Amino acid sequence: MDSAVLQAMSRWPSVPRCTGWLALDQRGQWWMRNHAGPTTWPRDAKGRLDKTDAGPVLHAGLAAFIGRNYTVDTVGAWYFQNGPQRVDVSLEAAPWIIRLHHGAQAGEPWSTHTDQTCKVESLWLDDRGQVWLRTDLGPGLLHSADMALLADHLDAPGTQLCLPNAAPLTIGHFTESPAEFFGFRPDPP
Repeated sequence: MDSAVLQAMSRWPSVPRCTGWLALDQRGQWWMRNHAGPTTWPRDAKGRLDKTDAGPVLHAGLAAFIGRNYTVDTVGAWYFQNGPQRVDVSLEAAPWIIRLHHGAQAGEPWSTHTDQTCKVESLWLDDRGQVWLRTDLGPGLLHSADMALLADHLDAPGTQLCLPNAAPLTIGHFTESPAEFFGFRPDPP
C-alpha cells in the first residue's frame, strides 16, 4: 500500500466506507458507476456486472493507484484503500485476473491485472470451462485471452499444465461456486 495512503488512514481513522461505486470485471478492467445507486452492484441473469450506468477506468495513473492499494479484509471482501477511505470492490468473477505470458520459459510466466508477478500454486476448472488459479496473492481467474496459450502447455490427456522450468500442475475440478471454494466475497458485506 502507498505510504501516503497509510499516513491518511492514521490521520483520519473514521472515514465512512464507499460501497457500490467500484467493480472489477472478468477481464481485469476497473469500472466506476456514474452516480450513486444501490450499494450492491447490479448484475444480469448470468451474474455479469450490469455496466449500463458505469464507465471503465481509462486513466492509467488512476488504474495503477487502485491496483497498488487493492487488498482483502479478514472475511474475503476485496477493496481499494483510497487514502483514509475504504472503497469496496464488486467482483464480476474473481479478485485477480491472471495473465499467462508467452515468455513462460523466462521463469515468471504469471501476472495479475495489476501487473504484479504471482506464483500459481494450483489450477482448477469450473463447470463452465473457466480456469481458476490459487496464487500466492489469492484466487484468480485466467484471462480469457490466454486460454489458447495455456492449452499449448497441457499434457496429452489435458490433466496437467507443463510450463518450461516449472513442476507440472494437475488441474483439479470443482462444482461449487468459485467464491465458496476459494473463500472470497464477490460483493461487499
